[in-house]
Amino acid sequence: MTYPTRITPEGNSVLAHMMLLARTPERLLALRVAMTSVIGPTSVVLDAGCGSLGVLAIMAARLGARRVVAADIGRLDTARALAEENNVAGQIEFIEGNLADLPAARGSFDAILGMIYNNEPRRDLAQQQLMAGLATRFAHPGTAFIPGTVRYTVTGYDSASPDPGERSLHDRWDTVVGEAEALSGITMAAIRGLPSAARTTGASRPHMTLLTSRVLFTEVSYSDPASAAAYPPALSLPVTAPGRLDTTVWRQELKFGDLLIRRTDTTYAVTPPCDVRPGDTAILSTDGSWGDTIPLTVRRDE
Repeated sequence: MTYPTRITPEGNSVLAHMMLLARTPERLLALRVAMTSVIGPTSVVLDAGCGSLGVLAIMAARLGARRVVAADIGRLDTARALAEENNVAGQIEFIEGNLADLPAARGSFDAILGMIYNNEPRRDLAQQQLMAGLATRFAHPGTAFIPGTVRYTVTGYDSASPDPGERSLHDRWDTVVGEAEALSGITMAAIRGLPSAARTTGASRPHMTLLTSRVLFTEVSYSDPASAAAYPPALSLPVTAPGRLDTTVWRQELKFGDLLIRRTDTTYAVTPPCDVRPGDTAILSTDGSWGDTIPLTVRRDE
């Protein structure tokens, strides 16, 4: 089974990383709650894919972690500046390099932070496998993973005409930074001078009619690294309403225990679109033939 492995992390750009924090404040707050519950004065923490700002690594150090390793494939100059600003530079080792190349000789970690997901199922299999590799090399029996579970569920829809309305978000840069400071508990004066890139325009969102039950596609738990080895080759969706099935919505949930860190929906078209009715089963092919659209067949119980 092969999947695309192209990875373009949002956190590798300072502006993109800042806007990601600003657009999802609930995620940052949930991460802070999770980290507070497991990080203390004796903790050794790995921030896997720390991003250009190193926010979680700095938060971990501010929570009192004895040592923090923050690794990312991108440049970490700004993260280092923010660590200095927050008086925790001595607690954090920043590493610019591939997470897969971290030597096992670094020993085990008490907490492994891994917010490296693209929120898109094809690309995230590689991310899940990367985190599973870190779990195999660096976890001990008590290691806490944040998130510890990655869960995908799927539903099928009939997509109608696009909604002509568009959404836009435009916040002043210093306001965005201030909100992130309040949620993370760290200061960010080092990036307040950057120009604002805070305008995003959402694509037109179609009105869609739900046609199927929600079905679990995969659930990865890093306490069992083998659960990240592969995706199922096919997925069956029971049809519950009549219509033309042309779209699927894949919901990713990142969780720490019962705490939901982030929920994201990704839309995929299916090919060919098919008329369905209650009692049918829509079968999605999720093996190597899964590309920009997902092959669909319909099993009809006459």
